[in-house]
Amino acid sequence: MISISNVSKWYGPFQVLTDCTTEVRKGEVVVVCGPSGSGKSTLIKTVNGLEPFQQGEILVNGQSVGDKKTNLSKLRSKVGMVFQHFELFPH
Repeated sequence: MISISNVSKWYGPFQVLTDCTTEVRKGEVVVVCGPSGSGKSTLIKTVNGLEPFQQGEILVNGQSVGDKKTNLSKLRSKVGMVFQHFELFPH
């Protein structure tokens, strides 16, 4: 299960996530949609620890994403994400 509780994220003075809270149970399929710049990609990246967040808590199967002791490689192997564009090399 993925549990997101009161997660907030800033890029400098610009707040991109404000108190995001939701749960995703095992087997559920979830779509995150919204207008450009609304924080969709940022939210997804915080779940896998690809993007740090400043406030709140994210748990994946009971493990805290924000805890420095968490093995992020192992955690990432349990969460699947499909990006809109797949590019091995930026161009």
